[in-house]
Amino acid sequence: MITSDLVRQRVRTLPSMPTTVMALGKVVGDDRCTVDRVLGILAQDPALSAALLRLANSVMYVRDDRVMDLRSVVMRLGFDSIFHLGQSAAIIRSIRGGSHLDPLLLWQHSVAVGLVAKGICGLVGQDQHLETAYLTGLLHDIGKIALDQCFSEEYGPVVDAMAQGAVCLDAERAILGITHAEVGAMVAAQWNFPEPMAAAIRDHHEPTSDFLSCLIQLSDLLVRTRIPNSPADENLAFVLEDQPAFRNVFAGASGANLEADLDEERLTFGIDDELEHAITFVKLVFQE
Repeated sequence: MITSDLVRQRVRTLPSMPTTVMALGKVVGDDRCTVDRVLGILAQDPALSAALLRLANSVMYVRDDRVMDLRSVVMRLGFDSIFHLGQSAAIIRSIRGGSHLDPLLLWQHSVAVGLVAKGICGLVGQDQHLETAYLTGLLHDIGKIALDQCFSEEYGPVVDAMAQGAVCLDAERAILGITHAEVGAMVAAQWNFPEPMAAAIRDHHEPTSDFLSCLIQLSDLLVRTRIPNSPADENLAFVLEDQPAFRNVFAGASGANLEADLDEERLTFGIDDELEHAITFVKLVFQE
C-alpha cells in the first residue's frame, strides 16, 4: 500500500509549474498587457511558440489565410486564448505521461473536461470562476500521471485491472490504498494552487455540495460518455437531471431556475464542439 507521506515525498520530483505559464498569467492579467509583452515571454519558449503557431493555423482557428509569425498568432487568438492554450500546452509538454497510461488519450480527456467546465461555468453565470474551472478540469486527473510516473511498478496492476473492466477508483483503492484523486490534490498543493482547486481535484469523483467539485464531476461524466477513460466507461450512461452534481451546479444559479430552463440539446452540441477542439489541440501539442 502507498502512504500519503510517501506520495508527498515522491511528487516533489515532478516538474514544477512551467515558468512560461506563470509569466503569461501575470502579464495577461494586467490591464496594461500589450502584444509586445506577450511576445517577449513566448520568445523564451520556442517549442510553445511553435505549438501556438500550429494551433492558429489549425481547423479550429484558420480562416482564409495562414499566419506565419507570432505577432499574427497573438492577434488571431487573443490574450485570453493565448494564456489558457499556452498554459495547457506548457503543462502537457512538462508532464506528458508515464509508463502505462496513454498520454494522448488522457490529455484529450483532461483538456475536454476543462473546456466543458469553463463552458458550463459561463452558462450558469459563474463568470468569476471561468479560468479556475478550466485549470481545475485540465488537472483533475493529474494524480494518474503522478502515480504512473512516481509509482510505475505499483501502478501497472491498476492499469491492467482497468483494462479488464475494473472501475479506476475501485482498482486504485484495492491495489494501492490511495486514489488518483487524492494524489492529484497533493500535486496541486505542491504546485501552490489555491485550496479550493486542490479540494475539487480530490473530490471530483465524490463531490460535496461545493460548486467547483460538482462542476468538475459533471464535466468529467459528460466527457467520459464521449471519450472513455477505460473499458468500464464504454457502457457509461446516466440521467443528467438525476445527478446530485447537476442539481448543485444548475439549480438556482444566479437566482434563476436554470435547471428547468436548460436546453440539453444545445448543451450536448456545445460539449461535442469542445471535444473536437480538445482532440485537435492535444494532437497538435504532441506533434513536437
